[in-house]
Amino acid sequence: MVSLLPLLLLLLPPALVQLWKRWEDDCQWRVVLNSYETLGEGNERFFLQEPVNSVAQFFHQLLDSPIDHRERYQGFPYFMKINFSCNKPAAEAFVRGGHLKGLVPIAVVTFYAPVNFRRWKSERLQIQMVGAPLGTHLACSTEEACIINWYTPMPMKNGSVMMEVEISSNQQGDLIGDARFMININGFLKKQKDKLIFTLGNEVRAITHKDFINTPSRPVWATMNQAPVLILGGIPNEKMILISDSSFRDISLVELTIDSCWLGTLQCPQEKFTASIFDTISTESTLFIRQNQLVYYFTGNYFPRAGNTRSTKNWVRVLHSRCIKKLCPVEHPNNGSEYILALAGGDEEGFFHLGTITDGSVTFKRMPYMKSLCDIQQAPKCWLHWVLYITEEQSFLLLMEFAQGNKTRFQILKYSPDPKGTHLDSVQLLFQIPPFIPYSEESEFVMLLGMEKYTDQPLVPKGLFYNPFSHLLLIWGNAILQSYNNKNYIYMAKFSKESSIKYVASNYKGEVVCVTENEEIWFIIEGSFKVSRLYPSAGWQILYTLSQMQHSDLYTANETSVSIFYDSLGLHQLVYLVNDDGKGRLLKRVLPVNKILVYQLLSRTTYDISINPPPAILSYDNPCPFQHMQLRDLPQPQRYTRLERYHAEPPLVNSPSGLHSKVSLSIYQGLVYHLLSLHSKYNKPYADPVHDPTWRWWKDKKQHKAFYFYKASNFQTKFGVYINMDSYGKIYHQKVVNFLPECIYLDKGAIYNFSIYLFSQKTSWKNTFLTNKQNVHLAVIMAHPLCVSATVNKHYLINRNTILFQVVIKDKRQCFNQSISGHNLKRTSILIKVIGSAGKCFLRTPNGHLMQGNELIPMFIGCPPGKRLAFDITFTIQYCKETNKRYFDCLYPDPEMPCFLFHDPFFPFFLVQDMVTGESGSFNGSYVLKVIGGGTSVDNIVDYSEAEIFRYNSPNDTTNSRIWTIKDNLMDDKAFYILRYNSPGIEWLCLKNSPCYDIIPKSVYSPDFFFKIMVSTRGVDTSTYCDYQLTFILHVHGLPLSSRRALMFLWVTLTLNLAFIFLYISWNFLWPCFRQWWFLFKWKVSNIIMAESFSTYTSSSGSILSTTNVRTSEVRTSEITTSERESGSYRKPRRKKKS
Repeated sequence: MVSLLPLLLLLLPPALVQLWKRWEDDCQWRVVLNSYETLGEGNERFFLQEPVNSVAQFFHQLLDSPIDHRERYQGFPYFMKINFSCNKPAAEAFVRGGHLKGLVPIAVVTFYAPVNFRRWKSERLQIQMVGAPLGTHLACSTEEACIINWYTPMPMKNGSVMMEVEISSNQQGDLIGDARFMININGFLKKQKDKLIFTLGNEVRAITHKDFINTPSRPVWATMNQAPVLILGGIPNEKMILISDSSFRDISLVELTIDSCWLGTLQCPQEKFTASIFDTISTESTLFIRQNQLVYYFTGNYFPRAGNTRSTKNWVRVLHSRCIKKLCPVEHPNNGSEYILALAGGDEEGFFHLGTITDGSVTFKRMPYMKSLCDIQQAPKCWLHWVLYITEEQSFLLLMEFAQGNKTRFQILKYSPDPKGTHLDSVQLLFQIPPFIPYSEESEFVMLLGMEKYTDQPLVPKGLFYNPFSHLLLIWGNAILQSYNNKNYIYMAKFSKESSIKYVASNYKGEVVCVTENEEIWFIIEGSFKVSRLYPSAGWQILYTLSQMQHSDLYTANETSVSIFYDSLGLHQLVYLVNDDGKGRLLKRVLPVNKILVYQLLSRTTYDISINPPPAILSYDNPCPFQHMQLRDLPQPQRYTRLERYHAEPPLVNSPSGLHSKVSLSIYQGLVYHLLSLHSKYNKPYADPVHDPTWRWWKDKKQHKAFYFYKASNFQTKFGVYINMDSYGKIYHQKVVNFLPECIYLDKGAIYNFSIYLFSQKTSWKNTFLTNKQNVHLAVIMAHPLCVSATVNKHYLINRNTILFQVVIKDKRQCFNQSISGHNLKRTSILIKVIGSAGKCFLRTPNGHLMQGNELIPMFIGCPPGKRLAFDITFTIQYCKETNKRYFDCLYPDPEMPCFLFHDPFFPFFLVQDMVTGESGSFNGSYVLKVIGGGTSVDNIVDYSEAEIFRYNSPNDTTNSRIWTIKDNLMDDKAFYILRYNSPGIEWLCLKNSPCYDIIPKSVYSPDFFFKIMVSTRGVDTSTYCDYQLTFILHVHGLPLSSRRALMFLWVTLTLNLAFIFLYISWNFLWPCFRQWWFLFKWKVSNIIMAESFSTYTSSSGSILSTTNVRTSEVRTSEITTSERESGSYRKPRRKKKS
């Protein structure tokens, strides 16, 4: 250690970097979850997935704010409580001082894309939120002992169950280093009697020494970056597992409620019975365990509102009556599903079962279908040790052991099942593993060509590792063999022959970690032959010694490694620590690989102190071929990383202290929820006039921005809250950083270029630029050279002592067909390495050491996420109006779905929109348009069958069923018309056998029809890998009637009109006669009634006959007079002559 002290002093970083490092060690960000009711108290688990409606009551009262009160505002169930802890006295006062100095945390939440891209939208999404300070004690008004925390909403996204949270400061006040956390949804929790319990078991007791001390470590198996809940078994003689929804930052010990323990049979012998859980595998929504020969799974409750009803209430046993000896993980999903492999044993040796998990639905299929692998290979006895599933090829790599007399031999086989299900499977021998370990002669590797020498130590492989990005295949056991083409193999000689690997972990970005049976930790750098032992090693001892000098509680003399695993945050070790007092705790800590390698490098570096001539000069040999490396001229990152980012800030409050209230935080919650809901609603077929999801939110409020600011500045707003419309939007242009991205998406013919500057060493006069420039070389290794090309131009900048490498990566346009945006992308990678730099070149940064000179970049070839085709309704209406010289909308216009007249040619136009970069332009390629459904209203649209789609859309149809044709009526030899942006317009036909023929009108207006139209570029547009598929509803009105129905309507109309005319004429000519007849009829009826009345009266009054005669004479005279007057023939009586 004393001899290494000068080197350690020389390698100290500059003062600024050292200051950042000290701050990072002293203060660290902390993040927990709180609900609205428990703001500032405790730490809650993320299991609620339903939006809350309580925020709506506050939005209804914001009458003087730029929000749309017609919208329904909701919120997320949780808040993120952000603060930082420091190893200082009066930590709360330090945090309060940070707030007063202007310190504000910024939280960036990254949503991980779901597995099933058919059910959920395939996209990469981030949201950046600014923390809002809130005091948790009533004493905040007097500022005596206020505890300050910052809060942001904890957003969710449909389909995404994993969220990565990165906390950084606004670079004001106290500088605190960035921190990253995993906050995942736990679908295995439920609330029962106000208590949170697990659905898969019982949290019975605390962790004790016997659970981990003197127990071997075990792997954490999960679908890479898709499993929100991780589990780990191996508790001795207990059916318990460790479970965590924060990547083992918080851990629970749960006893499982499984039904039985199988002791074994003659067909499935059990060497040793135990209640322990052996193999555990986590997927997106389902957990798998193996206990002895039994396999169980449990599906969590995720997104119940979306119709996911496949969650289970108990552990489900699968593969009944099967003898399962081992589970093998498949760490990469494919085609919207996850997979798991179960290896059979006993009498079923040579079979394995492929499990498929899709949205929690689990199915298993036995492989091979008919005969076992032993029977296929005609081997009397064989053992299947490991299976790898190559998802892109849908084939399997098998590690098998065959009996050969008294000895055994190991082989690597490739099993390819017949995709048509004819059981004509193919089994191919890829490699015959040597029976003994090759002799290395102090070299780092040995190529296995058949001419090499071997030791007398047997080579016993135990498993396989495969990187689908780089095609690296590792055969591991008591030796490591690697291959990149499954044909040529290399023995990595630096691995100890006395050790035997029991599991492997990788980040699939160029790093592989191996753990041996005696708990050694080995590190492999892809693209090189370097194998380094991390533990035990001199570098680990230096790391441990320095931690003890710093009084760190992360390392103790008595510790047991539980597991070593990679997650999205890096390489971690789950370790059980026992302090000097005998108390133990289970801890997750970062495994600092680069720091250990730096310490090992220092222990092996030679140096020289020359004292003649004075002064003394210290010179040492730097094993790195360059002094410093810089990346420049990188393109805008979002175009290639495909990360969409939104930003949101809390509403401004008029509090004198700047602290928020629960009401303002609820409003912040509702605004963030509405922002993300606008993002999800923007995926609609009709394009907005402005390509931005937030355009509709503020389009009617922007003009009153000054008024809202005036109200807030004069303290006249409700709740003292001011909503700044510019604080909620989408970021299309992120700042370019001089680091290579985590992954790259390449479309057809896409180019990614950047520059690498390598500065030469200046440590001594011997190592000059002119002598060393020929020894610095840059290599670019492509996993698929037929798919991707790389060009490197080398320039010498002598005056700057620098070598410039200009790297251009380009897609070759020939390794991918077409797919929907983000679906079934081809995995590949490119390795950029400086020759001789692997494990020798490091850069110290505020976040630790970074390895330089060896960078593996995963790449995805295909249609990148975030691209879509949209119906340009604005330009379509404008062009149709100019071309047809008219445009008739519906009688009752709908701004979301304008109408088009049947008799006018229809000219559709489309837009290609990039949701990541904000670009939107006219689609100028070819496409196929089909009517795939229709109905007389939006609610009763019926989807057509494939045969109906052909009859309604194909120019080759002979059944008189076509719905439309192109304007110039040119026949096409294709099954469907191939259209372009400048194609002639569409003419609607609606022939006799089409569904839109002879629509019965519902009113006096002409009938209309809603066509469900699908537009696809698959197979007709070769300018991109994207199969742009767009389905939209087109409202067409003014449809004509059939000739038969039109003639019927004509006859009915004529008949009704003639009848009306006849009635009118009859009315005018016959009405006077009818009226006269009617009066005469009434008079006669009256006379009859009066006569009957008079007769009755006469018969009853005979005693006054004379009087009656007189009255009768008067009555008759009166009747005659009345009758004559009414008849118009009244004549005066003649007078009698005097005698």
